[in-house]
Amino acid sequence: MIRGMMVGVAVALAATTTAAQSTREGSAKKATAAPARTSSVQISVRDQNRAPLSGVHLILSGAAAGAYTTGAAGTTVIPKLKDGLYRVRCEHAGFITLEREFTVRGGVMKNAIDVVLNPAQPSAGSAPSDAASASTAGPSGPPVTVSITDFLDRNFIGREPMRESVLACRPLEAVRLLQMREPVARHVHDRVDEIIYVVAGDGVLRLGENAIALRPATLVVVPHGSNHAFEIRGKKPLIAVSTLAGAACTPPPTAR
Repeated sequence: MIRGMMVGVAVALAATTTAAQSTREGSAKKATAAPARTSSVQISVRDQNRAPLSGVHLILSGAAAGAYTTGAAGTTVIPKLKDGLYRVRCEHAGFITLEREFTVRGGVMKNAIDVVLNPAQPSAGSAPSDAASASTAGPSGPPVTVSITDFLDRNFIGREPMRESVLACRPLEAVRLLQMREPVARHVHDRVDEIIYVVAGDGVLRLGENAIALRPATLVVVPHGSNHAFEIRGKKPLIAVSTLAGAACTPPPTAR
């Protein structure tokens, strides 16, 4: 009889152990985190008459960075965006540059982004002469002096993938400070030359088929219509002053 009782206790203990293991395994499976959901966001760009604008250069920054261009329908789709705050900068020759912020939460972007760009100058119906262009460009404005060192002390990139700060806006150029921790995809400025001066960090500029080493005090002029991309070398951010020459500029709402 004692032997029978001992056998019963052993069976009960084995069943309890098996149940506990099953419970732990089930809890572990439930505790396994589901992969983060992502969302694709469609951006549509139109002019003031609601006509689609193709060839608009879109620079994405914030929780992710990249460069895109609108197609013939004036739209582009940015795929695989994780939760976070984003900013998209819209550039097109002859139009005022515009920036928009949007947020992705829970892998969902409720509405497509609809952007309207206004012309940089009123259309006169015919190509103006050089003298007329100079008269409609407006005054250049007062001189601008910026200490890059002091500006970086107040506006350092931190852990962001990319930060773009407008240093000066003029009727025919925009001067920006670019801080990049991650690569910037190939893109083209159709009618704007880009003058790049490296302040700090190391990287590579892919200009067409050429690879140009970027290090402090390097100056590169990227002609309009040339596709180019930035690559980062090392752990420190690549910091450069970028001047877009040949198009009007308006400061973004959050510019400091």
